[in-house]
Amino acid sequence: MALRWQRWLDHLPPWLAWGAAASTGVYDPGETALMALPLAAAAAVEVLRLDLSGIRRWLEAGALAFFVFDLFRGRGIFPVAIHTLFLLAGLRLALPRERPQRRQLLLMGFLLFLTSAVSTTDPVFLAWAVAWLLAAMAALLQQSWEASAVLRPGRAQPPPLRKTPLWALGAFAFGSVFFLMLPRVSLGLRPVPFLGLSSAFGQAGLSDHLDLSGQGPIQPNPEVVLRIIPPAGEQPGRDPRGAEGLGLLRGVVLESVRGFRWEVSEATPDAPNPPVLGDFRAPGDLRQAEFFLSPTPRGILPLPYGLFGIGRPPVPLRRGSGGSLRWRYPTPRALPLQVTWRPDRDGPQEPRLGPARWAQLTRLEPEHEAARRWSLRLAPQILQAPDLARTLEAALRGWRYTLDNPSGRAANPLEDFLDRTQAGHCEYFASAMALMLRARGVPARVVNGYRLGPWIAEGGYYRVSQDEAHSWVEYWDQGVWHVADPTPAAPAAGSEGGTGLGLLSRWTDALRYRWDRYVVRFSDQDQQAGFGWLRDRLSGWSWRWTPPARSTVGVLGGVAALWLLWRTRAFWRPRPADPDRIKALRPLLARLRRKVPPAAGETARGWLLRLGTHRPERREALARLADAVDAEAYGEGRPGPAADLARTEAGAWRGWRPTS
Repeated sequence: MALRWQRWLDHLPPWLAWGAAASTGVYDPGETALMALPLAAAAAVEVLRLDLSGIRRWLEAGALAFFVFDLFRGRGIFPVAIHTLFLLAGLRLALPRERPQRRQLLLMGFLLFLTSAVSTTDPVFLAWAVAWLLAAMAALLQQSWEASAVLRPGRAQPPPLRKTPLWALGAFAFGSVFFLMLPRVSLGLRPVPFLGLSSAFGQAGLSDHLDLSGQGPIQPNPEVVLRIIPPAGEQPGRDPRGAEGLGLLRGVVLESVRGFRWEVSEATPDAPNPPVLGDFRAPGDLRQAEFFLSPTPRGILPLPYGLFGIGRPPVPLRRGSGGSLRWRYPTPRALPLQVTWRPDRDGPQEPRLGPARWAQLTRLEPEHEAARRWSLRLAPQILQAPDLARTLEAALRGWRYTLDNPSGRAANPLEDFLDRTQAGHCEYFASAMALMLRARGVPARVVNGYRLGPWIAEGGYYRVSQDEAHSWVEYWDQGVWHVADPTPAAPAAGSEGGTGLGLLSRWTDALRYRWDRYVVRFSDQDQQAGFGWLRDRLSGWSWRWTPPARSTVGVLGGVAALWLLWRTRAFWRPRPADPDRIKALRPLLARLRRKVPPAAGETARGWLLRLGTHRPERREALARLADAVDAEAYGEGRPGPAADLARTEAGAWRGWRPTS
């Protein structure tokens, strides 16, 4: 490898650390571009071979000024440290560097990679980790090889960089063994502010409020919320009733409406504590599945209607506002929860509504007058709550579903939705129906949760992402909250965002699930279960030796003999009998074969030394060539200086004629 290409090895660790940071998704595009800017500038300096040592002080002063400016922006010390490390890495790459500075670059690349490693558990990051490991090993090998190469005589040999993948594979194998055997320690270092970045404004996702005003189009958001793993055999193709009761996953209830904004109410009864069932197995009239929940900033648990009980939660639960169940503590990784439910469509029971609750759940404001008008238009002379709800639900389902939000910028978005566009997303349909029911004296509220996502056959689970975030209606009648979903079908079934999953996406999602389930969540219980399985297998195993067949012995003996011959080839391979066997001597042989041909049985060294008797002034050069030829012939076969010396010697003998 030429020296100019070896210099680029220093650029690899910082660039791969930047790629790893970009793959986590915790930085916005502008911030990611800012971190890449100094590395790109350093690469341009390398290509143009500029010498910036004369302005070193100015560049260092500029880096210090940027650090102070970034610090006083008030973004926090963590992002400031990352920005500064990228800037210093680019500065070090742009300036002349020797071995100490190159080691500093490797250290900065490691620190930058470490800051990304604590903020993600995605399997895609594993590929970046392997790539960074290969680059770091190649850079370390290059630096160590250069230090030892200057002490060797002759032409410097390139480092064995081709062996780095094998060494990295060995390191990965050792790391895997230690991962399985060492005691489990979970530090939970994932920064909490990085959780749930999908809840940014304008993207699909679960929220604990609903606001119809001032919104633009809703952007799709594929961030996974949970995966529902049914028991073995309960799959859509084998058990059509396996997903019964999972169509709507209830999250949080919104009862208070002010203008066009729905919020949770303090008067909403808390969700009942579901019984912990332990190792309970659901009978025929119940359903059971594992809910593998991803970390979210609010910690709301989307659960099916008719919740019967849960397994022992890995993190304590608490009853939150809006009748929701939530994790008691923020979780830095995905957690499993065994859920058992009774497949029905009814909501919770509330036998009696007091006057204050009744007034709140039937309250309308002047901005909602369009809901009263359309309720009378779509369902005139209907008084019974169930009939009224079914009529309104069917009428609204005949309108158009869209994420473009054509009424979001109107002064009265509810009135614009009902009178003009009759098109919108689930929040408009749920709000309109709840207010229509309230206008007729029926207590109603909006529920935020999720629809059931697509079945991922490659992983054996239902995938629910933020694209499946959904809003619907619960109305009260005779002591029970009944469910109504007036939203028309989305463009793609089961996806609020209308985005389907291709084969590659399904396989990738299945890989991520298995990574989270069996690697990220590998705990001491899993470790003990694995050791117990291994112990059970070994305890019932007895070794009995039976003599192998003669053919097997012959094959194994032949393989062993070939391996022994190959390992001892340096001792038994024949000494080259003449110079014709030496490839490096061909240019010299072509020039002198007719003038001073090798004698029969003469070795390459003997022929070269005999040439020295014809030209004493070349004797020393010929002796060096003979040593180089012997080193290649009897050594490990590595390329050496023999070919270059032979070509130089052939040029020195051009035009020579023997004197006798």
